[in-house]
Amino acid sequence: MAYPHPESAEAKKRSLHVRARWVATAEPGDPDVLEDRVISVDLASGKITALTPASEFSGTADMHLTDHLVIPGLVNAHTHTPMSLLRGYADDLPLNEWLFQHIFPTEGKFVFDAPLEEAEEFVRLGSELACYEMLKTGTTLFNDMYFHGDVTANVARKAGMKAVLTKAGLLFFGDDALFSELVGSNTKFCAELISSEDKAIRPSLLPHSVYMVPKEKLQEVKQAYDKACNGAHVVIHTHVHETKKEIADVFERTGQSALQILDDLGMLNSRTVAAHCVHMTDEEIALMAKCGASVAHCPRSNLKLGSGIARTADMLKNGVNVCLGTDGASSNNTLDMLTEMQYASMVAKGFTGDPTVLSAREVLEMATLRGARALGLEAETGSIKVGKAADLVAVDLGRLEASPIYDPLGQLVYTNSRQVSHVWIDGKCIVQDGTVLTLLSMDMSAIEKLV
Repeated sequence: MAYPHPESAEAKKRSLHVRARWVATAEPGDPDVLEDRVISVDLASGKITALTPASEFSGTADMHLTDHLVIPGLVNAHTHTPMSLLRGYADDLPLNEWLFQHIFPTEGKFVFDAPLEEAEEFVRLGSELACYEMLKTGTTLFNDMYFHGDVTANVARKAGMKAVLTKAGLLFFGDDALFSELVGSNTKFCAELISSEDKAIRPSLLPHSVYMVPKEKLQEVKQAYDKACNGAHVVIHTHVHETKKEIADVFERTGQSALQILDDLGMLNSRTVAAHCVHMTDEEIALMAKCGASVAHCPRSNLKLGSGIARTADMLKNGVNVCLGTDGASSNNTLDMLTEMQYASMVAKGFTGDPTVLSAREVLEMATLRGARALGLEAETGSIKVGKAADLVAVDLGRLEASPIYDPLGQLVYTNSRQVSHVWIDGKCIVQDGTVLTLLSMDMSAIEKLV
């Protein structure tokens, strides 16, 4: 079947009206699920203009999704997109062995030590594969940490997605001049993004972690970004307290925890997205809440690497903004945010012994509105609300194995018998009937040849 490209003349209309059997807005104050609604979109602006009961809608719907739940576009708040090419590589290992003995050396071969053209090709192919998977499973916005971010940004634009990233994640291996050069390249990239007012790609600051970027280098990074970005909203995206070994190593070296160091430097605030936060004391949870920092919870990765189980219920109870991420496909091994929602809810219930924590509604908010909030984009996306971007996902719940449906939101989270049929980003149809329209020409042979 031939599909119109989102930018084709056939696709360019003034408005879009999608009628769905169920809509979960993820908007505070709204019911968990609204029944039989029409979502209206102004295609020129890409914004939602109305959410109307079908019985009160006087126009004609462009599409009637009779067995579908429409949700906001999912926000992957922590990932490493090009690492999709390392999916299944070095499985069943603890994080330190996995990272230092397998992942870093392999990335050296393909990225760090490779000729520029080859490194960029690795990133391009990995980013395309990642964007394809994320779109197929309903992600419309991702917060990325990797290298050659300009390449990933171009892939995201091609795919029609939104992303928060920078030129390269920051790692310090003892070379002061090389590190300063990398910081300069990043700040230039971010300053150019800010001045361009690009709505698809937003800037970030990416120190990998306190254990890979020592305090004095973090200070250098912060000063450079403060000067270059001139008060603009730049997400601070870093790994925090992922393993007990990491915490012990940092404390042995500095006499402080990573959180204390970030706080001392003024890098723990409402712009901070701290990935993992698996091992947190009551005092550290209180500090996160006080500073307004967000936690990107990655339950599948934490389980697979044996890192532990984050205290998400306690964090939420104490006012921490907890969102969801997949981590990279090399440690997950999927970028499916629907599955991440399921794990987040079920693991929290099992960990606490309380089946009421992290309800289906709560994990939907973690995967949408709370993710947008963490990235400073809550006013633009993350929920289905008039005036926000029409970043929408239709999930087909009509399969026999998903029946009967008492609670469509519970069915979304707790079963595996659901499939994303459509994705709209800024009102443009990016996935139609399960086909990713923007990435039809992906070259699997190139991927197989590379790896």
